[in-house]
Amino acid sequence: MAFLVEVVLSRGLIEPREIPDLLRAVESRVPAGGTEPVVVSGRLPVWAFAALAHLFYPRPWVGTFDPRLGGGVVVTSHDPNGPSVGDVVPTEGATVVTVEF
Repeated sequence: MAFLVEVVLSRGLIEPREIPDLLRAVESRVPAGGTEPVVVSGRLPVWAFAALAHLFYPRPWVGTFDPRLGGGVVVTSHDPNGPSVGDVVPTEGATVVTVEF
């Protein structure tokens, strides 16, 4: 079962200097390491998604949610039996974790 990490920006904006705080806030809810894959969702700049994908790199695979495609697009994977980079993975049944930042 995957985690769907939904990041909600309380101010609607984030600045690059806030990345370390964002990573700490997310990791306080979902540890960087683990055996479950992670899909990251939210209205975030590309550089924030990149930082979160790097945070969760130890996980089997990481995706970013794309509502137009209805699932998580795998952006990094090192599970030979799991999805490949570019696969769209459904998020139904994922454990939803909302992180307000």
